This record gives sequence, structure tokens and C-alpha cells, in this order.
Amino acid sequence: MDMNTCIIRKFKTVFLVCSLIFLGACSKDDNGDGGQPVVPIISDFAPTSGQVGDEVTINGKHFSTTASGNAVKFNDIKAAVKTATKTQLIVTVPEGAATGKVSVTVNGEVGTSLTDFTVLFSPKITVLSVDNGYVGDQVTIEGENFDATTSGNEVLFNGTSATVTSATETALVVTVPEGATTGNIKVTVNGMTTTSSEVFTVNQPPSISGFSPLSGIIGEGVTIEGEHFSATASENEVLINGMVANLISASETTLVVVVPDGASTGKISVTVDGKEVISGEDFTVLPLKQIEAGGYHTLMVKSDNTLWGFGWNYHGQLGVSGQDRYLQAVQIMSNVKTVAAGERHTLILKTDNTLWVTGRNTSGELGDGTQTDVFVPKQIMTDVKAIAAGQAHSLILKTDNTLWGTGSNSFGQLGNGGSGNIHLVFQQVMTDVRAIAAGAAHSLIVKEDNTLWVTGFNGYGQLGDGTLVHISTPKQVMSDVLMVTAGHSHSLMIKMDRTLWGMGYNEFGQLRGNETESVIIPKQIMAGVAKVSAGYVYTLIMDQDQTLWGLGNNEHGLFHSGTTAVSNFTPVQMMGNVKLLSAGNFHSMIYRDDNTLWSAGNNSYGQLGDGTTTSSTNSVGVTIP
Repeated sequence: MDMNTCIIRKFKTVFLVCSLIFLGACSKDDNGDGGQPVVPIISDFAPTSGQVGDEVTINGKHFSTTASGNAVKFNDIKAAVKTATKTQLIVTVPEGAATGKVSVTVNGEVGTSLTDFTVLFSPKITVLSVDNGYVGDQVTIEGENFDATTSGNEVLFNGTSATVTSATETALVVTVPEGATTGNIKVTVNGMTTTSSEVFTVNQPPSISGFSPLSGIIGEGVTIEGEHFSATASENEVLINGMVANLISASETTLVVVVPDGASTGKISVTVDGKEVISGEDFTVLPLKQIEAGGYHTLMVKSDNTLWGFGWNYHGQLGVSGQDRYLQAVQIMSNVKTVAAGERHTLILKTDNTLWVTGRNTSGELGDGTQTDVFVPKQIMTDVKAIAAGQAHSLILKTDNTLWGTGSNSFGQLGNGGSGNIHLVFQQVMTDVRAIAAGAAHSLIVKEDNTLWVTGFNGYGQLGDGTLVHISTPKQVMSDVLMVTAGHSHSLMIKMDRTLWGMGYNEFGQLRGNETESVIIPKQIMAGVAKVSAGYVYTLIMDQDQTLWGLGNNEHGLFHSGTTAVSNFTPVQMMGNVKLLSAGNFHSMIYRDDNTLWSAGNNSYGQLGDGTTTSSTNSVGVTIP
């Protein structure tokens, strides 16, 4: 072998050894010493949070270049690998994954992330603490997968953003936002939105747009217009200058209330579900709440519950000793709820429901057990809620709705089954009674079922039973009756539909028309009637527009018109804006909404209250103390 050949062979040997060494070094770099597998390393992943099904890119090294060669888990839940290189894997967040570490396994070697991957879940609303509320109220939304930070949750009430005041993963406390409307509630967390299955009703506070009339008397109805009242009457509280008013009817836009005893001028407030609204203007409570014309005397009750009177006092019917007549108003008592003026006696019901009496007592009409006139009011009974005074008999309704009577019973007007005698103390007549009225010698009784019962003198058909036979035990003659009043020998009833009906003596047209002198069954007189008062042989009617009309005998100028027509068979319009009216025997009283009191007719005993004894066929102004 020559020298060159030997050198070439040695060079090839050295080259081969170097190549083997180089290849061995490369193998060690990929797989470790001795060809052992190396641990995959996760340097980071993106995004760091996501929902099931989202793609996540894992960056690192020592991954397998084949997708199946990499086992990727999210908190021990295996994920599908979509693509793989030595330094990057693209995987899908698996079903069932939970927040935790990400791991990659290659050839049995496991590499784990230093940080957690946050698995995001869609929020879910399970229940609302309340299904309705007002702006500013707090509502608790219970559910799942909310953000534990308040800022991480977006809550909408039918599209209007709400403030989250506290938050956990299972409950959010939010405030109903201004401008919210009724609809579903939505919660959005990390771009994922859930909607409540139930509708949340945004309640609106009540509002008052107006009321009518703008002024009124105690006991008068007031209609309040507005929005968001409760249709259930008991769920509305109405105050007139701080005094609770009873509701007659209620809808979401209208409330009808009665001006309460003791009310004074001031704002009207309505409270519904704890939310109060106050009217912008005052309701004016007029100073007079009742006017009552008797045989020859007049009584009036003011809104402050003081009782005043003027006119004849010979028998003590004014309850003030000293003079047999008073030409102007004199104070009689205080704390008076209502009063009834008979021909020559007076019944007084005080605010504590005690009954007081004064005046003539010849027939025992005062019920004190004697026949001696009383000149200063005397207490007789307790627990009384309504009173009526006739010519010589008295009726009272107790708080248990029992009817009692005393006085003359010559025609059975007390309704106790007897006649031709007198009774000196009150005795029970009926039960379940709602309203009463007393004529000269007959009685009208409305029971709680709104049926009308009658008893007493029937010589002109005033009992309306189709006969002229007197009755001593109450007899039913009508139904659907709202209120009643009785004149000397005629009877008047306003029915529930506000139609006016009458029966009895009609010689002068006091029952409208002249077809017969005696109306022995009820006949309709007018429609749309608010109040009515029956005098001796005439009738005063106030319609629902507060216009006053007259029927019957106007011989004494009782219609305030300057005329003295004996008979009026059709209604004569008298005046408007009337609040109170009362027909006495031969004088009449009218109170208007401008707080003026007017009288007309006979004034022999000063019953007109103008300071004279001069009769008048025109309205005479009366000073209200």
C-alpha cells in the first residue's frame, strides 16, 4: 500500500467518526441523553380564558409534530388537538372543562402550564327576588356563572342599564334604573347573555292630574283623576290635608272619595304601595257641612262641627234658653256630626255617636220618658249613627243598624205594629237598616239590601203601596233605593241609577205633573239627580250639575225667584253651583259653592236668619258665623 492510499484511508476513517459524533449530538439535543424523551414545555397560551369549543393556542417546545402525538388536557379533561408543530399547538376547550392548569403529554412526558386557563360559562338566571318594583327599588337576581365583581356584570331591565350594587357568582343585587319599563331582565358576563324567563313589571308611582270639584262640603264626593292608582280601593290611601278620606270607587285612573269629617282646606295626597303623590293645588273645604230647615227654625252644622241655629225657639227647639226666637245664628253646641229638624223639635247627633234632643216633647218625640219640653240639649242614647225628625215622632238608626222610634204613633208611623198611642222612649222597630226619613206622620226605611220599606199615614198614597190604607208594620214597596226624604204628605226616593221617584200628595205638582192629586205608586220624576229635599207641599231638586230645581207650591216664594205661583207642575230652574239645600215647611235654604248661604219664604219667626222677621220671595243672604 502506497503512502497516498494510506493517507486517504485514514482521512475517510476520521470523517466517518466525526459524522457519527455529529449525528449523536443531534439526537441528544432532540431526545435527551441516550435518546431519552424530553419534557414538553408550555411557555404561554392564548387566550387565557374561553368557553367550551373555543380555540386556544399553546406556545412552547418539545411538542410532537403530529397532532395525535400530543395529549392536551384542561384541568384533567382531554382536549382535541387541531394542529401541531414542535413549538405550537392549537386545541379546542373540551366539554366538561373547568378552570385550572393546561397540560401537554408527549411520549409519556407531561408539561404543565404555570397559570390557569379560565373556563368561561354562560350566566343563567334562575329566579328573581320580586317580579315587580319601582324605580330605585333593589332586586336580587339569583342564578349561576355571574362575575363576582360588580363591574363584570351588565344588567338590563328591558334594555335599560341597571347599577349592580353587589355581586357573587350566584347572586346579583341591582337597582331598578330610571327609565326602566316592564319586560325581561338580561345579564351579560364576558360577552355571554342570559334572559329571565319571567317578566319584571316596573311599577309606576301614582300621579294626580286633577280633581273635581275644587271645593266641597264634608260628606261630598270628590273625583281624583290621574295615573297608576290601584283598582282595588283598599290599596289606595287618600288624605285631604292629612285627614283620611273614604273611597267610594277606584280604578287605575280615577278615585272617588268622600270629604271626611274634620277635613280642612289643603292638598290631596294619594299613596299606593308606599308611593305618595301630592296635588299641586288645594282642595277647599267649605265652612258649612249641613243646613236643615225645620217647621219654623233653621239649623246649620259647620265644618268645625259647631251647631248654630235661628228662628222659632218657643219650645226650646234651638237648644238655647233665653229667647223664644233668634233672628240671626246663635251657637248651640260643638262636636256635632249631624242634626235633624222636626216641626218643633230637634235631634242632634254628636261626633261620639251620642244622641241629644231639645224642643217640644208633647208626644214623647224626644224619647226621654217624659212629655216635658226640653230647652237645653239633653243626652238620650249612645251608639247612634243616623237620625230623622218628623212632625211629632223621631227615628234613629244605631251603629248596629237597628232602627228605633219614639213619639206619636197615631197612624203607625213608628212601625211597631200598634197605632193610636204615643211612646215616650225609643223602642226597636227593625234590623239591617241603612237609611231613614220621617214625614209628618209616616216613615221611610231603606234596608241594607237597598229595599224601601214604609209605615204610617197613607191618606195621600205617600207609602206608595197602591192603596190609601195606613200601615203600622213596615212594608216593602221598592228596591234599588239610594236615599230618601219625606215631606209633610209626600215621599221622594233617589234610586241607584240617580233617577228621582215620588209618591203621595200632588195637588200642587210637588211630584211633577197634575194627572192626579194623589200618587199611590212610585212615579219617576227626573233623572240625573244628586240631592233632593221635600218641604210641606213643595220639592227642591239638585241635579248632578249642581243646578237647583223646584216643584210644587211656591206661594211663599220658596223658589227664590221673586214669584209666588201656587202650583208648579214642571221643574222650575232656580240657580246653579248649589252645594246644600233644605226645604222647611214654608221657608227654604240654599248653600252655594262660593260659600254663600241664601234663604227665602216665610220669616215670621226669624227662620230666614237675616236679622229680621220680613218674609221674602227673593234670596236673602245669611251671614255664616
